[in-house]
Amino acid sequence: MANSGLNREDLIGALAAAMGQNNYSSTKYEESRYDVSTGTLYCQGYIISKTSVDEALEFFRAAKKKNERLADTDTAARNAALYYQVAVEAILMMQKTAITNGGKVIAKNDEPTG
Repeated sequence: MANSGLNREDLIGALAAAMGQNNYSSTKYEESRYDVSTGTLYCQGYIISKTSVDEALEFFRAAKKKNERLADTDTAARNAALYYQVAVEAILMMQKTAITNGGKVIAKNDEPTG
């Protein structure tokens, strides 16, 4: 394959723009952010839509309830329910903080993952 002069990040940005994500910004080594005006989370080079954020919130709530039913007899389920609640609260805090900070939450990525 011929090298077109684009690095990986440029290629990802070009592909994202071609798919209608004109506001794509690589966030792998930049600050992650949540934009309350669109409900979009920009994190680790991903653009996570409002729909996906809402679905994640519901997933964690449902998983918490499922594990709470087993919590009386299963320590692992009790711990899992707690972990799912942490995820729920983190999403809600991100959304609430974005609203009170004028539309955006910005968190510094100290280390790239992966």
